[in-house]
Amino acid sequence: MASPLDHDPKFPHYWSEHPRDKVFGANTNAFSSRFSESSICHPIYHDNTMLLATRHAVYSAAVSTEETATFMLLPSWNKDMTTNPYASLCCKYPHMCKFLGTIPLKQLQYAKVPCWNNIQIPLSRHSWGLQVIAIWNTKGRVCLNAHNNDWLKELAKEIPEAKWEIQNIHNHPYQTA
Repeated sequence: MASPLDHDPKFPHYWSEHPRDKVFGANTNAFSSRFSESSICHPIYHDNTMLLATRHAVYSAAVSTEETATFMLLPSWNKDMTTNPYASLCCKYPHMCKFLGTIPLKQLQYAKVPCWNNIQIPLSRHSWGLQVIAIWNTKGRVCLNAHNNDWLKELAKEIPEAKWEIQNIHNHPYQTA
């Protein structure tokens, strides 16, 4: 989810939870169409919404005949991620879901929103880290590697704050976590 103030204009589409944002080009139902190609999903931090987003990403990858890779940014509430419903769902589909790494709380840095200058209502700060999870089908994984075999290393360079759990991704169709 994004807002007219913080969505990245490099992406042709974005979703907002507020219908009023349609005037700025926002889509308001992220689950009305399948996730496709390569996408990023950073849902609001509500357990049911994160579970729905994760389920939608798994479903989108499973039913698509084209390459699909959704990179989820989900909170790491504690060390044992299996207690979260969305993490449990990822564990049920290890051939489609890969925990790539974690951005620790102390390393999270957000760009300042240029138009937010309300001292009385400051922007909230996290008290948790973020998991980087790839949810993809075989074609999506193979396409990433075919396009750039070092994509994961380059992602690690772009997000040096993260602690990466894996070094490479194989193209075997039945890859497991």
